[in-house]
Amino acid sequence: MAPLTDEDYHSILTTELPSSSDPILQKYLSSRTALINEEYKQRSVTERQNKADSSFRQALSPIAKAACRIVDRIRDEEHHHVTTTPLTPDAMIKPKSWQIIQRLPKGGLLRAQMDALALANVDHLITLALETPGMCLSSSNGNLATAEARGDTTRRVEIRFRKNDQKSEQSIWSSDYESGTFVPLTNAADDYPEGGRSGFSKWLKARCGVVSRSDDSITTTTPQTEKTESFSSAEGRADSRLLRGMLYYEPIFRKFLRHLLVQLMEDGLSWSELRLTFPLDYYRTGSESPEPDSDQLFVVIGQEAASYCRQATTTPDDPGQRPPFWGFRIIWSTTRNQNQRSIIEDADSCIAAKMIWSDLVAGYDLADTDTDALGRSLTDMLPELFWFRKQCALEEVEIPFFLDAGGGIDGAGECNLFDALLLGTRRLGNAPSLYRHPRMIEAVKDKRILVESCLVPGKDDISNHPLLALIAQGVPCALSLGDAKEHAGESAGLGMTHQFWTALHACESLGLAGIGSLAENSVRWAAFEDQPPESWIRDIRAASVGSGLKAKRLKEWAVEWERFCLWIVTKYGDDYGEGGDGDGDGGVTASAN
Repeated sequence: MAPLTDEDYHSILTTELPSSSDPILQKYLSSRTALINEEYKQRSVTERQNKADSSFRQALSPIAKAACRIVDRIRDEEHHHVTTTPLTPDAMIKPKSWQIIQRLPKGGLLRAQMDALALANVDHLITLALETPGMCLSSSNGNLATAEARGDTTRRVEIRFRKNDQKSEQSIWSSDYESGTFVPLTNAADDYPEGGRSGFSKWLKARCGVVSRSDDSITTTTPQTEKTESFSSAEGRADSRLLRGMLYYEPIFRKFLRHLLVQLMEDGLSWSELRLTFPLDYYRTGSESPEPDSDQLFVVIGQEAASYCRQATTTPDDPGQRPPFWGFRIIWSTTRNQNQRSIIEDADSCIAAKMIWSDLVAGYDLADTDTDALGRSLTDMLPELFWFRKQCALEEVEIPFFLDAGGGIDGAGECNLFDALLLGTRRLGNAPSLYRHPRMIEAVKDKRILVESCLVPGKDDISNHPLLALIAQGVPCALSLGDAKEHAGESAGLGMTHQFWTALHACESLGLAGIGSLAENSVRWAAFEDQPPESWIRDIRAASVGSGLKAKRLKEWAVEWERFCLWIVTKYGDDYGEGGDGDGDGGVTASAN
């Protein structure tokens, strides 16, 4: 979609965009105030004990119940030996519980930003960039001849495709390097002054935002302190230009997407909803100029999706090994730190893409966490969001909201929860503060809204993670991957197996049945197809007894779940069978109703 002209934007601003005094916004704000007041009243009431729905656990087959008891015993055994053998999925010999969770049919991945997935697979991405002809590296504000310069995150370093390599004799690591000159990426890697290609890959990963915490050889400096410090995480230091410069060049993007789909399926996922964060610069093969719109990006996504669907196979003779592949869709995500005009242009582009690629575009989100100082609140963006919904209605397209809300420590992010619910979000991303709002919890349950939660070992105190409190209060939840900042680190590449394995060990009462319910919820709340709000809620209520595509997928997942449970009983039943403790029937289950 071409950028709006000044005339077009002025017309939208004066005739289409609702003002703060517009009756529709006044009615919305009145409802918002009433909801907030009701929330404050309910907070003062003594908390009621909430019992999570147990429909999933009650429906367990005898084989599934036996599998749950076996897994309980295996987990308890591993906890008993934790003082001598540290429980870590990074160990060369994985614990039995890890091997079990690897085979779990995990349903759908409902929240994962493409940039985060690229960051988690940055080694593979760098390899693809080095293998792709024409990829070059540049520094626009000085050479990188010294360790201090290479660690200076204020220096603008870019990776781009260039047709001609006339400057191949230059070295970006030399003091006579001309600023802004692109040099072949392979030359830059081979000539890296601290270890050649191996050192270059380590440096590039650090600039992108990922590095081993045990590695203290890479340093970064800031102009405020001029002190050298060790890279330990992506937060505040990641350079998205480098990551995106590699990822969104067509030859690399195609190969990376194929690799990603294989990886997701091998991780036990049948379905994914990937978030692409716009605006982004996408380059076609052999082009030095970005595309003016997203058309060619979606052409490639559509082609690769169709190709992989044809190639994907299952292995029914090896129960629990690999689930069926149902496909994936894209959630269009717009960064919150843009001005009004930019968000309107991007939202307009989303609608244009939906009209052409209806099967691929599943919904709309607003990127950047609530803690981002530059991110605008949902209340501030109400005019743009109401305009977006009106345009969707005029163009007769269904683009539901799947919003992130409830983060932050100053209360501003928590207010986004009220807006997300009133705007009709179908799922809530993260929502770490939701458990503190009893009235909001009731509203989330009444409206059949799912919370997509990400566990970040090493960052969160998993035993006190909000997910467990939400499950205990009957809120429907599913596990997901976080955004690029929180997902970076040593365990990032372990995917959803790590999420489910962490959940299994974080809460004794959750058990295999509890994480099975989380997986089922990810299928139940997946956006397999376009649905108006009424049929969306109807199919969630009906679950597997319905007649639509969602019911079909839930039945298919249930078959995989039974195969998985049978595999557990067959493999571990002799050693962990009925001789152990536990009945597998108690504890907390992720609510679905």
